[in-house]
Amino acid sequence: MKAKKLHPVFAAEVAGVDAAREPSPETVEFIERAMAEHAVVVLPGQNHVTDEQHAEFSRFFGPRETPAGVASGHRTKKYRLGRYMFDASNLDVDGSLLPADHPRRRMRAGDALWHTDSSFNPMPTKWSMLRAVAVPPEGGATEFADCRAAYDDLDEDTRNRIENLAAEHSLWTSRRRAGFEDVTEERVEGLPPVIHPLVRTIPRSGRKAFYVGAHAGRVYGLPPGEGEVLLRRLTEFATQPKYVYTHRWTVGDIVIWDNRAVLHRAGKFEGTRRHRRDMRRTTVDEFQPSWARLG
Repeated sequence: MKAKKLHPVFAAEVAGVDAAREPSPETVEFIERAMAEHAVVVLPGQNHVTDEQHAEFSRFFGPRETPAGVASGHRTKKYRLGRYMFDASNLDVDGSLLPADHPRRRMRAGDALWHTDSSFNPMPTKWSMLRAVAVPPEGGATEFADCRAAYDDLDEDTRNRIENLAAEHSLWTSRRRAGFEDVTEERVEGLPPVIHPLVRTIPRSGRKAFYVGAHAGRVYGLPPGEGEVLLRRLTEFATQPKYVYTHRWTVGDIVIWDNRAVLHRAGKFEGTRRHRRDMRRTTVDEFQPSWARLG
C-alpha cells in the first residue's frame, strides 16, 4: 500500500487496497493514518466491489449510518439499494433516469451546494465512502475543500472570534437554499435542527477545522444576519481554489472523505434525459449510531 498526493494541501490516491476483502488490521491502520493526513483518499480500481462488500468494508472504520428515508419523506433509495447504502444517483427504483420534476431530484439539488454529510444529525459523521458504478461522459465531478488548511490560514482575530461559537444545522436549511419548497412541519419535526461547534478538533490528527456548509444556518450568540454573513464568509474562504481538489470520477473509484475536515459539492452534468450517474455511498459515524441509524 502506498499513497500518492493529488493536491498540494490534501487528498491522496491509495493503491493496493481491495475493498472487496475484509481489511487486515494493518490496512485499517494505514487508511486511518492516510485519512488523518490527507482527509480525502481515493481507492481506484474497485469495479468488482458489490454493495454488500462496500458496506462490510465500511464497518471496520466506524458504526454505519442508515439513510433516514422516513425523515425526508422519499423512501425510494431504501428499495433500490441495501440497508447501509445511500443512493446518490439520478436513478429511480427501476434504474431509469429520474425526470426533472421528480421530488427526489428536487431534494438532491442541495448536493450542488458546499456541505458536509449528515451534519444535520446529532451525532456527526466521521467519513463518507462514495463508489462510482456509472459515470457520465462529461461533468459530474465532485469538489472537496480543506477546512483544516483554511482554518490554519485564518487571521488570529477571526480564529479567536469563532473558537467558542456554535451553529445550528438543518437539512431543511440547505434544501430551502437549493429551491426545495415542500418543507412541511411534519418533515421538520421528523428531522429537527441540531447544534454543533463552529470549530472542531479532528481526532487523531489534532488539527482544527471550521464546521460550516449549506446545512448551517444560524450562529448562536450572534444576530441572525451577522451569523449568516460569518458562515458565508468562512465557506467562501475555505472554497478558494488553493484549498479545493476536484475529483473526476472513473467507474470503480471509491472516494473516502472526512466530513469533519472537508466540505464537498457535486458538479453539474446532463442527467435528465441522457446520462446515468450511479453513485453509492456508505457513511460511518464517529463513536456510535446517529439519529439516522436509529430512525
